[in-house]
Amino acid sequence: QKRRSRHMHVLLFFIGILFCIWFLMPFFTKRILNPGNVTGLIFSVLLMIYGIFPRQIRQGMTAALAQPGFSRLLCALFLALLALTCLLFLINACRILSAIKAHPRQSCTLIVLGCKVYGTKASLMLEERMDAAIAYLRANPDSKCIVSGGKGEDEGISEAACMQQYLICHGIPKSRIFMEDRSRTTQENLLFSSAIIKKQGLDPHLALVSNEFHLYRSLCIAKRLGFSAYGIPAKTAWWLFPTYFTREILAIVNEDLGLLRPKSP
Repeated sequence: QKRRSRHMHVLLFFIGILFCIWFLMPFFTKRILNPGNVTGLIFSVLLMIYGIFPRQIRQGMTAALAQPGFSRLLCALFLALLALTCLLFLINACRILSAIKAHPRQSCTLIVLGCKVYGTKASLMLEERMDAAIAYLRANPDSKCIVSGGKGEDEGISEAACMQQYLICHGIPKSRIFMEDRSRTTQENLLFSSAIIKKQGLDPHLALVSNEFHLYRSLCIAKRLGFSAYGIPAKTAWWLFPTYFTREILAIVNEDLGLLRPKSP
């Protein structure tokens, strides 16, 4: 039993190292540092520490819970917070996965949500979104597409312009593409795109194109704004996925609590 327990702790330590490397990869390759990989790194380090000092940690927790007063309360709060964090992670992971499994109807109006542009070149995740849009547009030749995204301070062109160029280079006729190049948030993507849909008389049935981790929250924002929309998931590179998946779970919790929610313009 002790040997099996020791093997389990060694396994947890190496899993912690693996996750630590995984969450560091976006930073060392693309200098990406956000709440997702920071949270993941904290979890990875805690996992490694527990793998090295399991006995000491368990004894310390047991002693703290046995002590009356502040130490006991602090330890109980920590354990409750840890359990709540794990529960929220699992619930929101299931919500994200449920949005990925839903399939759009045919001949929707696509709204491709913008993402980072480096100078005039699309980021990897933006290319992933456009590739998903191209697949749908080729399969549904009557569908039109709105590319939605403004120009950030460190971007050479707007995200919408970058997407339009990419789609045209991959054989999508310009007549099927409409540009919305003012938005800076997902909420603005939808609000500004809806004005184009009304003005151009496009199909009101919408399909949002975004990376799979972002799709659930995008659809929630659409529903909150009164839109009926489907989702088309774009696959995320394996080395970016855990960082952005974790960040998205934090963003969903933020949406649920109503913190820092952008106001409608």
